Amino acid sequence: MSGFFCYFYFVKIFFVDCFDAVRSLDKLTFPLASFDKKSLYPFTFIKSCLDLRVGILTLREKWQQLAITFDLEIAEGDGIEDGAIWVTKHVIPTVALIQTISNLQIGDVLSQDGTIIAFRYHKEGHLKLKKVEDDLYLLRGVEDLFLLTGTEIANDFKLLAKRTSIASVSSTNQLLGTDFYIADQVKMDCATLNSTCGPIYIDEGVTIMEGAHLRGPLYLGKGAVVKMGATIYGNVSVGRQSVVGGEVGNSIIGDFSAKGHHGYLGCSVIGDWCNLGAGTSNSNLKNNLKTVSIYDYKLGGLRDTGLLKCGIFMGDYTRTGINSSLNTGTVIGIASMLADTSFYAKFVPSFAWVFNGDTQVYNFDKFMAYLETLYRSKHEQLPERLKRELNQLNKKYN
Repeated sequence: MSGFFCYFYFVKIFFVDCFDAVRSLDKLTFPLASFDKKSLYPFTFIKSCLDLRVGILTLREKWQQLAITFDLEIAEGDGIEDGAIWVTKHVIPTVALIQTISNLQIGDVLSQDGTIIAFRYHKEGHLKLKKVEDDLYLLRGVEDLFLLTGTEIANDFKLLAKRTSIASVSSTNQLLGTDFYIADQVKMDCATLNSTCGPIYIDEGVTIMEGAHLRGPLYLGKGAVVKMGATIYGNVSVGRQSVVGGEVGNSIIGDFSAKGHHGYLGCSVIGDWCNLGAGTSNSNLKNNLKTVSIYDYKLGGLRDTGLLKCGIFMGDYTRTGINSSLNTGTVIGIASMLADTSFYAKFVPSFAWVFNGDTQVYNFDKFMAYLETLYRSKHEQLPERLKRELNQLNKKYN
């Protein structure tokens, strides 16, 4: 088994997808749940949970930043040895968590609300259950990604922005509040930025066109573009070289994705390399004001989120045609093409071609040809590893 190691005061920490792989836990006499990456499908189909961005940083980057803060050594490797600490990948790291897991004794099992957080490995010996004293956030389902975005932007802002940076901002813009970080080479004129409700972090090379209204908490990734007249209500994280237009609130947009036209996106998560056609909008509130259910890959069926507001969850490399309408709690797999103008089904599988009320399997060779072209258009090279993983995934589900 391979993983991602950190060292805290000579303590080795190993991130795992599932604690069922740890033989010592067979001795547990108390029931505890272990993380299953299917809970975060379609976003963990082809990437680790550690590489999901929640706020400004991915979980992996959060661990790395905290390691720098505490002058800790980070390395990668694998192996099982007494004293190694195993940490679930779906926990959002905090200073308090680092302190807690650094003090675990051999055989200690750290849990929160019946879920294993960490375990200090011992092949033999007795296991002891310890409960987390400080509140921790866990990614238990895909909806947690957008629910935690605002909080995590604020937390990451404190970690990254050592100072307010607004010196290079043109006087044509209007800034409200003081919690700003605006990197170099940002192009912005005649925009309004309001940080009174949360910080705004604008990364290098971002372009914000005239008439855009931005409210924090907000993160705009490197090279992102905000179109003219865009309205961003806050609790929004936008990835590297993505394009944003229309109305957006309480949402994550992945790297190299485009929502460049008018339409509403709310309480939603859009993967990497996605494209929302002009006029694409989603509903995030049911007309009967009942809670929203979504398709859960782990359960193989619908799960009630308990949320009144819940939008769409779109996997990587998926596209929608113009004027697409997406219902509350719609889950869409990876590498699909949606080209209807009526409401789509609440669950669209991966590698689906949806047109004129019919759903067919997307021809894989045509999809890969499109993907090669898409990467070249962004001056990126399609990784061979990704080609293999997509091919394997296509064979598994089609």
